[in-house]
Amino acid sequence: MAKLLRRESDYLPTIWAAGAAVYRMRNGKPEILLTHRPRYDDWSLPKGKLNRGEGFRDCAERETEEESGVTGVVEDLIGTVGYVTGAGNNKAVRYWLLQAKDESFKPNQEVDKIRWFRPNKAMDKATYSRDEAIIAAAVDMAMDREPGTVYLVRHAHAGEKKKWRKADVVRPISKKGHEQVEELTTRLVRTPITEVLSSPSLRCEQSVAPLAARLGLKVRTAQALRRESTLDKTLRLIRKNRGKRTVMCAHGETIGPLIEKLAADPKVDVRGPMEWPKGSIWVVTTRKNRIVRARYVPPA
Repeated sequence: MAKLLRRESDYLPTIWAAGAAVYRMRNGKPEILLTHRPRYDDWSLPKGKLNRGEGFRDCAERETEEESGVTGVVEDLIGTVGYVTGAGNNKAVRYWLLQAKDESFKPNQEVDKIRWFRPNKAMDKATYSRDEAIIAAAVDMAMDREPGTVYLVRHAHAGEKKKWRKADVVRPISKKGHEQVEELTTRLVRTPITEVLSSPSLRCEQSVAPLAARLGLKVRTAQALRRESTLDKTLRLIRKNRGKRTVMCAHGETIGPLIEKLAADPKVDVRGPMEWPKGSIWVVTTRKNRIVRARYVPPA
């Protein structure tokens, strides 16, 4: 069982940072830049803390140039990942895709060498597992595959529906639900996320709010994720997810028909049982407005 997150009050203040997955094309194929920091003896993507008043994108460009001597074109947002530093701080890093144009590396206080790798080699060489997902997303974006990933979450446990006397939309998650939320956050916080959507129901918003807070994102409500929504509306929302990595929290009544429809389509690669229990995730992959894959991740 994964280690549960601590309460928000247990963390030191959040460190906000930005970085880049830098690539260049060689013989029609991308190469990814990794930097070596002698202080940590690690290989990682260039990144650093925001200066006062600095935006995430500007920080990503500055840190890339300062660490690697590379300047180029920032093409798109990859997403935000979060983790806890050795000192106990939350750290949220927003990554951008940057195509290299000029290179003039000189060893500096932070980085003593840089290297370019083919994608698989870069993922193997990267010291931190969180960089692997960023590199994979960057390569798809660099190859113009217009990928989209939806982490379709069923809300956490919310007690017994029969015993709830108020409007169902305000039914909150239970003690067990809070434990499931911690597990969901632990699983998704190291994956690059661009946005977080939720059904307007309280239990759905509560299920993804801690994740959004860790990443410095806001939870936006989507009517297409409501329990009463139609299958067509939900499908349209997911198919529009071009080039994004989005968490969507919904209900069993919404997720079930969707997964069953995908399983019946021979053009969709569905991997997993026909299940969607509370706290579970279906990872749905889209390409050019078409759903191509769905993979089941059971509750922890």
